[in-house]
Amino acid sequence: MGTEPLRSLRYVDDITRDDVLALEAFIYSQLRPVQDAAGETGDAFCALRSLEILVCDSAGLLLALLDRVGRGHEERSTMLREWNRLWTTASWWNYRDGYDTDRWNRLEYMDAAAEASHRAKIAGAQAAAGEAQ
Repeated sequence: MGTEPLRSLRYVDDITRDDVLALEAFIYSQLRPVQDAAGETGDAFCALRSLEILVCDSAGLLLALLDRVGRGHEERSTMLREWNRLWTTASWWNYRDGYDTDRWNRLEYMDAAAEASHRAKIAGAQAAAGEAQ
């Protein structure tokens, strides 16, 4: 019995706790060797510690929102922003082992309805521009 791989993330509603935890752990795994080399003083230490705090805050907020039932537009918008923040941070190491290129990506829409609405607006604007010519 085989297990079907998870499909690539497309919308906010596709994000799971496992995604957040894995992405956070991946980022930490990339920071750790640099932190060890930098030591516990100086500008490099301060920069790495600051990045670690930002990653922890973004992941923590995402996890808290994932635990909420009945997330509204504002919560889902926050999830989109925080996921993209974590993804952007990790994407610099996308060539490294452990980076899930099949699943992790930048999200553009909260859900399929938001994507359809955006595409309809574009089509409407293109149609209006074509009529104006």
